[in-house]
Amino acid sequence: MGGYMGFGMATWIYKQRPRKPFSTQRSKPSCNTLPIYSRKFKLQPSQKSSRLYLVFSLLLIALFFTGVFFKAPQFMDYSNNRYLQKQMKTEQINNEAFEFLMKSGMNRLRVNNAVGAYSEFKLAYNINPDNEKLNQLLIETLSVLCKNENTYCNDLDVVLSNSL
Repeated sequence: MGGYMGFGMATWIYKQRPRKPFSTQRSKPSCNTLPIYSRKFKLQPSQKSSRLYLVFSLLLIALFFTGVFFKAPQFMDYSNNRYLQKQMKTEQINNEAFEFLMKSGMNRLRVNNAVGAYSEFKLAYNINPDNEKLNQLLIETLSVLCKNENTYCNDLDVVLSNSL
């Protein structure tokens, strides 16, 4: 039984002492250590092809600027068209929202809901403050609300100062 315990371990394995905490050294080096090379490798450009790199670099830069020169007008046209489309779509959405708010405010006035009508007219005013019909309805609604509650009188003064 001389050096072998029968459990697949050699005597040098089970006779080892525990290593000190936080130490990185091994008690026995492994058998398959690789030799450490001290050479340092770095890429160096070839002296013969430096002119070739310069010619290729200049050719690529010229090709890039030529492409930019010929494609810039197309890009600007496309960009302007997209901007106009977005602007038209935003204007259409704002007009639809303004019409909806005006109809909703008028319906609330018909059922004597002046507070609800004022909120609708105020939202419509944020979209289109230059509409004369809206300004007139807003002044009338605020004058009715001002009679009942003084909190709306300040808003009426602001609207009257803006409409003049």
